[in-house]
Amino acid sequence: MCLRKPVVAVLIWLAAAGAAGAQTAAAPAGPVQPAALTALNDAFRTAYAEAKTRVLAEAFPTLIVNGDNFALLRSGGRREEANVGTPIYDPVKTIAHVPLAIYVILTPGEGVVDEARLETLAGLRELIPPAEASLDAVKLPEATRERQKRIVADSLEFLDKVAEQRRFTRAELVGFTRRMAPLVMQNVVEATRAQLDATHAQVSAWRKELSAEEWQRLQVVIIGPHMPREGRRVVYAESLWQEPQALDLLGTHLLDGGVGEAFFGDYMRMHRDLLGDAAKAYLPRLLGK
Repeated sequence: MCLRKPVVAVLIWLAAAGAAGAQTAAAPAGPVQPAALTALNDAFRTAYAEAKTRVLAEAFPTLIVNGDNFALLRSGGRREEANVGTPIYDPVKTIAHVPLAIYVILTPGEGVVDEARLETLAGLRELIPPAEASLDAVKLPEATRERQKRIVADSLEFLDKVAEQRRFTRAELVGFTRRMAPLVMQNVVEATRAQLDATHAQVSAWRKELSAEEWQRLQVVIIGPHMPREGRRVVYAESLWQEPQALDLLGTHLLDGGVGEAFFGDYMRMHRDLLGDAAKAYLPRLLGK
């Protein structure tokens, strides 16, 4: 637990700075806190840490979700682990990344493509055909396999055109991304359903092992990436205490905003869980509600 000044102060600064921006200056030194207050605050932190240890010692059962890896922690040091990965998830996700890779290589800007980015495009171009051919080993459903072939074919056609002309317009790039968006989202829906089916099966199996009381007490911890929550111009860099990491998050925020606008016409679309809408639609059917 930690008390922090509200984000409102940052919003006020943004409003005051306006389009002109603010001059870079060294941060002024803050007030020096008396040693007695520091000692008192340290005592609180120590007491808080000790209490947290006691609380965690009784926080059973706990389900920890870390990507495909699930762990069920129970009293007495008991731990069960499972992997809920599905054969279809990674392949369709990877193919969906092909048009996204083309977009991020070419953004921002338009016009003449510099040599460095042409080399990057060429490197990507070499990787796509063997990756697409390897899908035969995954044994995807026919409709799914055909969709991957279309994504690859359309992506290669656009990529080759840009490489040949050594230039592109923003309208051409956005036209390509918008054509790809429905196919990408079909991959998202299919991957989401497969992942939810596997997750539901595993959690249902564990639920049978738990008493009604244990099920009611179950805590769930999901380990995942930060999701920006303040909007286009303010990013809350949660638990990132160093400036380089915070600026890296800002870069992710800005790039994902561009991706959302280019593919879906929604700047904030990638700042929500991309699988979230598909999951919301599928869960009632999965749970029989």
